[in-house]
Amino acid sequence: MQTISKDHRTTNNDLFSTNIKGMIIAIFGLPGSGKTFFAKQLASRINGIHVSSDAVRNSLKQQTKYNDAAKMEVYQLMLSLLEKGIADRRAVVLDATFYKESIRNLFRKKAQELNTTLYFIEMQADESVIKIRTNEHRQDSEADFGVYLKIKKEFEPLEEDHLVLHTGIEQPESEMLSKALDYINYHDGRAAD
Repeated sequence: MQTISKDHRTTNNDLFSTNIKGMIIAIFGLPGSGKTFFAKQLASRINGIHVSSDAVRNSLKQQTKYNDAAKMEVYQLMLSLLEKGIADRRAVVLDATFYKESIRNLFRKKAQELNTTLYFIEMQADESVIKIRTNEHRQDSEADFGVYLKIKKEFEPLEEDHLVLHTGIEQPESEMLSKALDYINYHDGRAAD
């Protein structure tokens, strides 16, 4: 499923931002769906800042802690890093599960406070692919298949229009990146009208 609609992007006063600087892109989905790999590619392509929940969790010494309090501490620090990136007039690519609507609302509110555009891009993969990925050692995340199953049970789908990308054999990486760049209206090193 791919949904692209400028009208449903989260912006202050429902205005579509044409400035790549100050743009926020939230890459979200379940553990093992390919969020971090894709977020790094996208951040590099748009010369943005990559803010990973896994890196934040590691910096807070919260490895293996997936309770609600630990998760909120991670998201609060991500909000601070996001605010700094926007203040520096940089595009910020967030990388986290954003598994609950209440968490997504924190980032919507921050985007409105900062008068900037927030895009949601969901990463999905077949459960068989996720099982393989989460059972292998990954540099960026220690979330295993058990963590995936726990978060999957708690995951609240995003109801608003957004871009959904399927990782694995279904779409080449270059095609996914191209779709994301189109979705955020990014062409030739800048956001376009």
